[in-house]
Amino acid sequence: MRRVLVLLLAVLAACAGEDDAAHVPESGPIVAPAGFAQVRLPSIAPSVVTPPAADPKLPGFDGWPLVFDARFHDVDGRTCAVTLSRDGEPVRTLEPASSLDACVATWDGRDASGGWLAPGPVDVRAQVLDASGAELAAADARVEVVRLGIERIQLSGEGRTGLLYRAVGGVREGYYEMAADRFPWRLSADVGETAGASALELADGTPRELPPPWDDLTTPPMDSGSPTGIEVDTYNLPTAFVAGSLVDVTATLSADVAGVPGGGEPMETDVRIVPPDGTEAPGDTAFTDGGMVTVRSGSSPVPAVGRYDWTLTWTFEARRPGGDWVAVPGSLETVHRLYGLVAAPIFDYTAVPHRAWVDVVDAVATWVDGATADPDEVAAALVSGVYYDLGLRYDRERGASFYTSYPTGWTGARFDLSAFQLRANGSTINCSDAGSILSTYANMVGIDFRYHILQHEWASGFDLNYIQAIGWEGFTETPFFSGRGAFRYHAVVGPPDGRIFDATLALDGDGTPTALPATLLLVQGLSETDYLRGLSSEWMNVEATVDEKVRVR
Repeated sequence: MRRVLVLLLAVLAACAGEDDAAHVPESGPIVAPAGFAQVRLPSIAPSVVTPPAADPKLPGFDGWPLVFDARFHDVDGRTCAVTLSRDGEPVRTLEPASSLDACVATWDGRDASGGWLAPGPVDVRAQVLDASGAELAAADARVEVVRLGIERIQLSGEGRTGLLYRAVGGVREGYYEMAADRFPWRLSADVGETAGASALELADGTPRELPPPWDDLTTPPMDSGSPTGIEVDTYNLPTAFVAGSLVDVTATLSADVAGVPGGGEPMETDVRIVPPDGTEAPGDTAFTDGGMVTVRSGSSPVPAVGRYDWTLTWTFEARRPGGDWVAVPGSLETVHRLYGLVAAPIFDYTAVPHRAWVDVVDAVATWVDGATADPDEVAAALVSGVYYDLGLRYDRERGASFYTSYPTGWTGARFDLSAFQLRANGSTINCSDAGSILSTYANMVGIDFRYHILQHEWASGFDLNYIQAIGWEGFTETPFFSGRGAFRYHAVVGPPDGRIFDATLALDGDGTPTALPATLLLVQGLSETDYLRGLSSEWMNVEATVDEKVRVR
């Protein structure tokens, strides 16, 4: 058409006089004379916003936008078409949406039969068509199907401590230690799965579901096919950290597909991990099969004593080498159960079961509920929790111990915590049991509680002021049905500074403990003198002996 216009103008110039010919410009835009339509051809080109790589099996994937910049010039009947091919063979024809300046097709990652397209490069061709279907313009792009996953996650930091399950598979005293250096999160094929299954996929290519936090507080997940009977393939176990700790998260990456380990690794594109919100990456975040990426929390995900479900959303970006990074559709969301402790568990013994028990830590976390990490405040919450929430009752028959024994006098107290957690001997306790419960729970979350024995200096017992025993209503000077209003001995606990914590009973806190009415006062860090004055009119003759930690059995 341009050639026709040039010839036409030349003829017109030749037919004019010399004066007229002098006004024809030697160069410049060619303008069609009146009566001739100006033709504007369409154009199309790949857009930089198209993700050069994507994983259609990635959770949250909602379609792969294949975008082309286009100019249709608002001519009726012009449309666009997008076709996919691999190695010259057709894969899929898409029905894109078009506007005056774009042609956009959304691909679900499947072929014409509806099956997943295997990882690898894909050629994309976009065409502008006229009303008859004839091609007016075309553009080609190349994208890559990849597989992006995580098969292990390690949580680490100076404040991490181990946890102990007390009843593997429901077996009493079947202890299982979740050591502080073990991966708490893992995704893998089960030992009994069909051949071809991978860390990320079942044998038929179905994406494997990510494991949620394990909720059983007494046993890890079990697997009859495992040599130990304990699940070792796919699991998500809790971890414990000292409150305020920063946490390093190290993800081991996988591009496994069914039957082809590493078969979905990017080959023609670069892919990197975007650190989850609230974290930052101190090093490289390139995605490679079997590679490891570490991110660090910007603030502590366990700011206090409590139970926290920490959600990490892992997203990805891709680019052609040297190009701009573009967000990859979809994301991986991993949820991690974290417990905040006051400090590392503190015992006088090193052997199992002297660890932080999962069910004990969970109980303490529930009582404190993220309110504080102060040891005195947490200890006060422990007293309240034991006194009110465990359903325990003081033995008003004999004041006998049901879970604590003293094999050598008052020293060397042994606490059958496993039996207590099961309430194997019922919910009736005495002061030794209450002291064992309170001190052991405290030791497990990092509070240094020791037990003490209170006795009269020279008599066989000491009388009592008005008290309210655990599990009973009302204040009395005689907590026993017999009417006896004295303790032969009394067990209490406390930190090395001499303060007293006691979950066996509440004192009358109105200033006149020898008479009613009474005002309930929990024993949460009283000085020894204040406590003894509230407990007995013979307080000056009562002394504390023994300063030991309870031994757990």
